[in-house]
Amino acid sequence: MSETSKLNPVLQIDSEFENKIPPLTDDEYKQLEENIVSEGIVLMPLIVWGDTIVDGHNRYKIAQRHPNVIYTVHEKDFDNRYEALAWICKNQLGRRNLTPIQKKLLIGDRYEAEKMAKGGDRKSEDAKSKDQIDPLIFEHGTRSKIAAEMNASEGYVQRAGEYSQGAEAAEKVSPGFRQEILSGKVKPTQQQMREIAKAPPEERKPLIEALQTASPKKNIKPKSKTAAKPTVSAESRKSALAAIQKISEELARPKPPLTLQGAVQQFEWKVTLTLEDFDGIFNSWPQLVSEEIYRNQVVKTLEDLKKYILHIEGGTLYEWDHEARKIVSGSAY
Repeated sequence: MSETSKLNPVLQIDSEFENKIPPLTDDEYKQLEENIVSEGIVLMPLIVWGDTIVDGHNRYKIAQRHPNVIYTVHEKDFDNRYEALAWICKNQLGRRNLTPIQKKLLIGDRYEAEKMAKGGDRKSEDAKSKDQIDPLIFEHGTRSKIAAEMNASEGYVQRAGEYSQGAEAAEKVSPGFRQEILSGKVKPTQQQMREIAKAPPEERKPLIEALQTASPKKNIKPKSKTAAKPTVSAESRKSALAAIQKISEELARPKPPLTLQGAVQQFEWKVTLTLEDFDGIFNSWPQLVSEEIYRNQVVKTLEDLKKYILHIEGGTLYEWDHEARKIVSGSAY
């Protein structure tokens, strides 16, 4: 990062850069604006690449609305656009109180950007003209590095990358969908995002609309018990039936026998989902950790999980007494 600072320069907003950043709530934005106007200066310099903002979009917009506000910039150099995108994601991951979905999407975005910064993946046109082994090495090395930095498994990083690919595919046909994910307005599952990423562009829109329709609307109550039922168009009904038929065919299709390595990956996936659920609870109710009386109850609840892990580490099976709701013994493998 350059040590030089510039006073109130005219800057450019890159929509893709801005779109990577989780949005502030209305209250957060209002508080930020009040603070800046009160001080008369943006205390934290905006980070720019050339004349394009990579960090500080909200602060810049507020300053533009209040011409008397002073702001400065610090310049940062990147070799290419993907390096800038990876830096934005890494910066957000290191400084924000993120929801599990925001964290997952940012990790996936960073993974995808860093792969491209290092030569892309095997499906890209650039990669097809290079040694086919190189992109795989880059991909594995990038995944391993991010997993270590984020204290996550490589499998989680890879799934986050798939989630990011789904968000990118959705954004191309439905601009604004990514911000709906980051704001929590819609909460697509891993499988839903995978299907969106794989679907041809002309088939993505109905999948996205189905997600948006299925998402719960907050603070909306029926006017009366006799309110008219919403009508469903023939096209929507046909699309829903087709989706149900596809799921039924998938369930009916014979599944290959699960290998030991497949079982490990399945177990890892289920543990990741559980940890994401934990994150969601603690993000919604931070008092469960910060206040001793609740923290003690949480820790007590986790005691059985601790015993479970100790049994596995010792090479024994876990046995649970359903009536007593506790571990009673372990048997050797």
